[in-house]
Amino acid sequence: MVVTQTTDGTALLNALVSSQGQFSGLNATYSAGDASQVGTYTGFTSSPVIMSNGVVLSTGHAADTTAASHDTGNTPSTDLSGGSTSEIDSYAPGHITNWTSSHDAAKLTLNFSLAAASAVSFQFSFGSVEYPEFVDNFTDAFFAFLDGNQVSFDSHGNPVQVGASFASSLTTADTNTAFGDPHGLVGVLTTTSGQLLAGDHTISFEVADTNDGALDSAVFLTNFTTAENTGGPVTTGVPEPASMATIGMGLLGLGWARRRRAKA
Repeated sequence: MVVTQTTDGTALLNALVSSQGQFSGLNATYSAGDASQVGTYTGFTSSPVIMSNGVVLSTGHAADTTAASHDTGNTPSTDLSGGSTSEIDSYAPGHITNWTSSHDAAKLTLNFSLAAASAVSFQFSFGSVEYPEFVDNFTDAFFAFLDGNQVSFDSHGNPVQVGASFASSLTTADTNTAFGDPHGLVGVLTTTSGQLLAGDHTISFEVADTNDGALDSAVFLTNFTTAENTGGPVTTGVPEPASMATIGMGLLGLGWARRRRAKA
């Protein structure tokens, strides 16, 4: 996989929306986070997780999310001293595991208009270096706020957090990104919104570190399109091989020392 860092709205739009003729008034804006946290990716083509080309949003440097970072022994962990967003701060209490604050948030906003009532959908995969040691206290999250409402959650209403939701789609065997062995990647999942009225709409894709800025997480986004769904929003996916959750137990004793080193 290759990541190209860019904040250019046209480049991000072209990577995320392949069939742009379905929409009018279409534009993309990177509006929160350091410039290094966003980019486009290609080459997400190695089993067991395969995705079309798209956009990556990271809580650290987007370029550090590739398998090359993992292969050289680097752990993606960049505290950029960034803050949260108002929508995350409003939604997170009671939804994000043991949440007290969010940090290093990155936000990509997509504005679009529908000529007729329709649902919209997108595919994503979310990985985190917090897995497996720190998912109880530092569970980073991915959010999708459609017209102000968070629409990416599992069948129990849980938001997307590695180790806290979508367990059947969690793998530690990904070879495209840095989120493998022992780290975790959830995907590939598809969120389909409820039926939207014709007219203007906004969706904001956001990631953030939970409770501190150390140990990065990232979402890979692709195939934003119109869809059919007359019910409420739903997130589905083809389960990937389950990760060996017990791997975390043997590493717990090293956890806090490692986090201190990551912050240094």
